[in-house]
Amino acid sequence: MKKDLISIMRFLIPLFIGVVLLYYAFRNIAFEDFLYKLTQTKYAWVLASMVLSLLAYVARAYRWQILLSAADQQVSTFRLTLAVFIGYLANLAFPRLGEITRCAVLKKTNGIPIGLTLGTVVTERIIDALVLLFCILFAFILEFDLIINYFTNVFKTYDINLLGLLYLALGLITIGTVTLLYVYKTESAFTLRLRLLFSEILKGILTVKATKKRMHFMLSTLVLWVTFFAMSYMILFALEESSELSLVAGFMLLVTGGVALALPVQGGIGTYHAMVSMMLMLYGIDQTTGLFLATLMHTSQIFAIAIFGGASLLITLSIQKNASVHSK
Repeated sequence: MKKDLISIMRFLIPLFIGVVLLYYAFRNIAFEDFLYKLTQTKYAWVLASMVLSLLAYVARAYRWQILLSAADQQVSTFRLTLAVFIGYLANLAFPRLGEITRCAVLKKTNGIPIGLTLGTVVTERIIDALVLLFCILFAFILEFDLIINYFTNVFKTYDINLLGLLYLALGLITIGTVTLLYVYKTESAFTLRLRLLFSEILKGILTVKATKKRMHFMLSTLVLWVTFFAMSYMILFALEESSELSLVAGFMLLVTGGVALALPVQGGIGTYHAMVSMMLMLYGIDQTTGLFLATLMHTSQIFAIAIFGGASLLITLSIQKNASVHSK
C-alpha cells in the first residue's frame, strides 16, 4: 500500500507542476489565435523534424552500443534503438523512468544485468550533462545580456524564491549523503544488494575509459546534439514570423529546451512550453506565436516518440515471442 502511494505521488507531483506551468504559460492566450496559427503552419517542416529525430535516437543507440561493447556485451544497434525508443516512451509516464526501462528491456531480451546497463546509461547522461553545460556556458558568451534578462523574467513571472531553491538543493544533498553513508555503514541484506548494484553501475560508468572507439563515441555524441539543434531549428520555418530567426536563436532554443527537458517533469510538459516561449519572446516573437512554436516543437516530438516508441514496443514483444518459440 505504501509503495503504491509513493508511486502515485511520484507520478502526480511532477504532473501537477507541469500543469501549473502550462496554466501560467497559457492563461492570457486566446484559443482562436492558436487555431489561426494552425492554418498558417507549414507542416512539411514539422514532419521533417519528426523524421530527423530518428537519426538522434539511432546515434544514441550506437553510442550506447560502444559503451556496452567495452563491457563485453554485444548487442546490435537495431535492438538498442528499440530499447531507447521504449525508454523515451516510458519517460512520458514517469520522469527518468526511461533510463531504467531500457535497461530492463535489455535484461529481458539479452540477459544483461540491469546494474551494468544502468551504469552505461549513467555515463551517457553524465556526458550529455557536460555537453549541455558547455552549451550553456557558450550561450552566456554569445548572449549574456539576453540570458540575464531571460532569468529575470522567469523569476518575476513565476515568483520564484531563489533562497528557497537553495535550501531545497542543500536539503536534497544532505539526504543523499546520509543515504550513502547508511548504505556503506550497515550490513543488511538490503544494503548488500544496493552495494552490488552500485558496483555494477560503477563498472558501467568506467566503460567509457575502456572503450577503444573513443572517436566514434565523440562523433556519435556530436551527431546526437547537432540533430537536436536541427530538429528544433527546423520548426521555426513552419511559421512566417519565426522563419528569419538566426542560427544563434536556434542554438538558444537548443539550450533552453535541453534544460527544460532535463527537469523532472513528464516529457517536459509545462516546463518546455514556458521556458522556450519566454526565450523566443526575447528575440522579438510575440507571446502567442512563441507558445505556439513551443507547443509545435514539443507536440511533434511527443507524437514521434508515441509512434516510434509504440512500434518499438510491438517489435520487441515480437522478438521475445519468437525467441521463446525457438527455445522450445
